[in-house]
Order: sequence, then C-alpha cells, then structure tokens
Amino acid sequence: MDLAATITKISENLRINKYRNESDVREAIVNRVLMELGWDIFSPDSVRREFGTQERRRVDYALFTSPNAPSVFIEVKAPNCAAEGDRQLFQYAFDEGAPLAILVDGREWSFYLPGAQGTVLERRVHKLDLLERDAKDAAEVLRRYLEHDRIKTGSAFEDARKDYESAARNRQARDAIPKAWKELASEPDDLLIDLIAEKVVSLIGFRPSDEHVEEFLVQLKGSGADGVSPVPDRTLTPPPKKPESTPSLTTRGSRRVPVVLYGARSEHPDAISALIFLLKSFEHRKPGFLENFAKRAPGRRRNHISNPSYSPGGLI
Repeated sequence: MDLAATITKISENLRINKYRNESDVREAIVNRVLMELGWDIFSPDSVRREFGTQERRRVDYALFTSPNAPSVFIEVKAPNCAAEGDRQLFQYAFDEGAPLAILVDGREWSFYLPGAQGTVLERRVHKLDLLERDAKDAAEVLRRYLEHDRIKTGSAFEDARKDYESAARNRQARDAIPKAWKELASEPDDLLIDLIAEKVVSLIGFRPSDEHVEEFLVQLKGSGADGVSPVPDRTLTPPPKKPESTPSLTTRGSRRVPVVLYGARSEHPDAISALIFLLKSFEHRKPGFLENFAKRAPGRRRNHISNPSYSPGGLI
C-alpha cells in the first residue's frame, strides 16, 4: 500500500473515531506513516522510541540518519489533545538540538523549526489536517518534510527553512498594510483619488472634484478611521463575488461609456478606458500629441502620463 492509500485508510478511521488514545495514534498511524516514508521503525539506529533527553525527559520518537544526533523529534498526543504539546516538544528539541520537530495527534501534523525566530506558531512551517486535505496532497506534505532520504540529504530541512522564511515575509507584508494605508490617507496620491472618484461615478453617475476626495481622505485620517487591526494569522474564506458594476461618465444607471470620435462611435467599460482610447487615437492621428499633452497637463504630484513617449504597445 502506498502512502496516499495509507492516508485514505487512516482518514476513514479518524472519521469514525476508531483511534481512542495516544497508543492507538502511535501504533496505527505514526508507525505506518514512518514505514511508508522509508524509516526502519524496527531499527534503533534509525528510530528510537521513548528517547531520553539530557534533561531526563522522554520524546515519543527520535529519528536518526547518523549516530551523532537526532534529526527529528516526534511527540504524539491522543486525538484532539495536541493543544499544549507544542511547548513541551520545543523544550525537548532545544535540549537536544533537533532541527525539526513534529507534533501529531493523528488527525493533525504540525511541523516546526525549533531553532527559528518567533513565537511557537511563527516557527510552525506547516499544519497538515488529514481530514481537510486530499490524500495525495497530504502524502506530498509528509514526503516534503519527513521522508527518510530527504531528511538524510538535508533537503527536507532546506524546504522547511524556505517555507518558514516565506511565511515570515508574508507576516511582515500583512503587518505593514495599516502603515501603507495611513500614509496613503495622509498624503493622497492622484491614483487613489482617481479610484475613489471613479467609484463615485459608478454609484451616482457623475464625478466629485479631486479636492472633495482629498478633503474626505484628510478627514478620514483625522477621525482615526485609517487604523487597521492586523489580520489574524489564519486562512480567510473569500467573500462571495458581487456583480460587477461598470463606471460611467454619463447618466445614472448607464453601464458603459460611449465615445463618438471622427464620426465613429465606440463604447468603453469605464471612464479611464475611454480616456486612454481618446489619447491613443489623438496620438495615432497626430504623432507627438502625448508628449505635448504631458507637458501642458502635469498632475499635482506626478504626471498624468508617466511615459510621454508613446509606443504602439500601449499608453503607460
């Protein structure tokens, strides 16, 4: 039986609560998975049960690829009892210098880099739920972090480190969103003003002045509404998509922007698209128009046309 088939069978048993305690998890889940991943669970040179640490503690599993030091610690808990096991596991891993630590309660497998920086949750590089993931996907995760040959060559540790660094960058980017919004609200950018104004057009059919939009943003900052709480570190379910409403420069309720140029009529999804069409048409009819226009109509903080040299590929 291959690993995916083994996981499928384990998942079926998990759904009917067949595994009652920690011993069931060790013998019927962890041992089977380790064997599928190439570990000789009957050899103490490879897998040691109840491994004693320097602090006279015991780890459920210590995995070795060389006799010098353990490569992986695995701590097993009874089903749905893994909540506090991560701190205990971390202490064991720190004592012995194991580069990878895994907490298992049968259904959930949490993979940690004990030597990384951050809280316990920030050092968790992956959490696998066997009941939430497809069996083939779950098998790939287990191979990525726990396959014997990948542990032996160090590629499993390298991938775990990459995943940790990627998650750390994502957290930094997420936490910087409130600051980015605060700066945008305090010094409104022309693009932000245009976006808000175009949304107003889509709602009521005509555009507010740039000064009114900028005044709103300044008031927004003054009211403290620019503060945004950090996004919790969890997977969010995207909201259902709303029907798109297309901005218009014409009357309320109109969905597209009509343009009549040189006797020809065309329609565009929004005002910005219509404006770009007009500018391109003028440039095509009279080369050099965009360069002259950029000089005559500069923006307040940046040029409306950031690249006055027009190319047939598009207007930048």
